[in-house]
Amino acid sequence: MVVVGAGLAGVRAGESLRAQGFAGRLTLVSDEPELPYDRPPLTKQLVSGTLAEADIRLAGAEDFDARWIRGTAAVGLDRERRRVRLADGTALPYDGLVLAPGAKARPWPGAPVPAGVLTVRGLADVRALRAEVAGGAREVVVVGAGFVGVELASSLSGLGVRVTLVEPSAAPLGALGGVASEVVAAAARGAGVVLRLGVGVGGFRAAGGRVSAVELVDGGVLPADCVVVAIGMVPATRWLAGSGLALSGGRIHCDERLFARGSGGPDPEVVVAGDAAVCDAVRTADGPVPLEHWSNAAAQGELAARNLLAGPAAAEPYDHVPSFWTAAFGLRIKSVGLPGSGDRVVVEAGDPSEGAVLVAHYDGDRLVGAVSVNRGRSLPAYARRLRAERCIGPVENKTAGM
Repeated sequence: MVVVGAGLAGVRAGESLRAQGFAGRLTLVSDEPELPYDRPPLTKQLVSGTLAEADIRLAGAEDFDARWIRGTAAVGLDRERRRVRLADGTALPYDGLVLAPGAKARPWPGAPVPAGVLTVRGLADVRALRAEVAGGAREVVVVGAGFVGVELASSLSGLGVRVTLVEPSAAPLGALGGVASEVVAAAARGAGVVLRLGVGVGGFRAAGGRVSAVELVDGGVLPADCVVVAIGMVPATRWLAGSGLALSGGRIHCDERLFARGSGGPDPEVVVAGDAAVCDAVRTADGPVPLEHWSNAAAQGELAARNLLAGPAAAEPYDHVPSFWTAAFGLRIKSVGLPGSGDRVVVEAGDPSEGAVLVAHYDGDRLVGAVSVNRGRSLPAYARRLRAERCIGPVENKTAGM
């Protein structure tokens, strides 16, 4: 068995293979030289310094008798010969393959950027950001107010850094729904973060080869000692070109049992898990949607490995209810289901003026997700509704006529 990717999904797959009784050769491949680590603390506790690198190692990652190949990327896949080709020229044979390559931070799309313009996705990125702050960066512009951008703005402002958060849409964390997003915006302003909403970034100014300012498309200029570009992620799947696997938006398309789809149908020897996957079992009326959450990576990694050993005839569909949580500006933000995928958002509990609210997302009368801000105890009931009403789950109840 070969597992490509040593993040959470890959590690959970390795653990699951051994737990299900696989006693053969198991190899995990990672393009990072690091020991496996947990990503959610990177933009929060690791940036703020409340956790050290040793504190975020994935427990048990080296306890399941595997060969580890670190710091070497996979660069090709030959499914006919069942080989994974590595950057050092090695060809790894496999009887079963777990694809959990994860994703990379989306780079700034313009010309080469000056020094001091960073992205944050991995441990090395956080080290670079902390070095900027330790080196005297006191004006930081964060471009993008999704979860990564908001978490970084919160962590940096807590270090005494002056942070400006730039977002082309009207609110931070827009997928949460208007009221919840407004609570986050108010908390950010209360922490001293300057919000520039509804405006995009046109480019960067430099002095002596280093970034000195951010140019906005409305003509505004923001002084900057450092810039963090947080505009999403790119699935790490370019190396799969020519493999015959179906890619959707750069992600590996898999059926509801997590077997990778190819030109001849699902491949019984290849399963997919984590950020690089788009699964038929998780979909809206518009089709399958990717999930980039910790709980999804863990659940898919475990099931993908189990189904790989069981084979297609005995494999189980993926029926995990998506969930997510984060903390920023003193708020605990949690979600279940697919917030943002419906057509109606309803405030069902709490008072936004007090920084605590629960909002439900509906598609017509059907619940599709819910978000809580400092009201997390209310959320499990919505998760139970989503599961009981099968609002999130296997493909068979959502694809009639599609």
